[in-house]
Amino acid sequence: MLKLQFKDQRKAAIWLVDARYAIGRDKSSDIVIDEEGVSGFHAELRVEDDDRIFLTDAGSINGTFVNGKQVKARTQLRANDVIRIHRVELLLVDPKEQLKVTADDLATSLTPALQGLKASSPGAGVGGVPTGWLLRAKTGSLAGQAFAIPASGRAILGRSQNCDIIIPGTHVSRQHAELYFQSGKLHVKDLGSSNGTFVNRKKVDDAVVSPGDEVRFDTLVFQVEAPGGGVAPASGADQGDTTQFRPAVSIPEQPAPRVAAPVSRTPESTAPPVTDAGRVAATSQASAGKASSSGVASLVIAVVLLVAVAGVAFWVMR
Repeated sequence: MLKLQFKDQRKAAIWLVDARYAIGRDKSSDIVIDEEGVSGFHAELRVEDDDRIFLTDAGSINGTFVNGKQVKARTQLRANDVIRIHRVELLLVDPKEQLKVTADDLATSLTPALQGLKASSPGAGVGGVPTGWLLRAKTGSLAGQAFAIPASGRAILGRSQNCDIIIPGTHVSRQHAELYFQSGKLHVKDLGSSNGTFVNRKKVDDAVVSPGDEVRFDTLVFQVEAPGGGVAPASGADQGDTTQFRPAVSIPEQPAPRVAAPVSRTPESTAPPVTDAGRVAATSQASAGKASSSGVASLVIAVVLLVAVAGVAFWVMR
């Protein structure tokens, strides 16, 4: 996502998140330039696919220029192009191409009277405030895009064009949150937004954030990156289960119950298996047979004795 900033810093930079921007002196314009020589409706910007920007002159009196050349037809712009509306210049900026301020850069920018002063170390901004910190979008149409925290160390975030970091979103408040450095630490402060500000899934009013932390505004999630792209594990990241468990109690192994071997049966055998009821019936029949045999023997003996007695009696009576 590109942004447009006035070279003389008369107004805050404008993130180009909408599809159309009217530029002119008229108060109804999206980008108002209240200068003599600027037409009421001077030029128009069109944004396609987030990063393709086209400029068209709207029939202005004094013309519209890009890098010193007058625009005659619809012209595609690129990062670092300079647009001139009469005497006012605007710079098209791609935050991803902005280099961090280094100690060498600071040293070369010092006036001769200040050459003896010690320049800030790499990664330090105005007043020693760290620079190079980013919010990198992880969700939605912004996924992968990085938003730099200004060297001033303070940034208002929201969907208003006047914010330092503009986030398009239906439920993102116009001024949703503030990012600022205090005692060398980055803070995020909710500005009374409708849907809240969250750090590692916890709603916060004002909290310190570290590299790797996830910051959420409405449904849009960002990851905090330190200078140099360093990302540490988020404070709420899963570090693995470190719970220690006692050894399980050892239980002696119980012998398996013995199972009787199945009775082998020849294929020719068709006799049904013998059950306990069958054994009882067979035993009863055998007992009955023995009783019957014993009764017959007793009867035979009785008849023989009777015959013998009768014979003796007959012999005596003769």
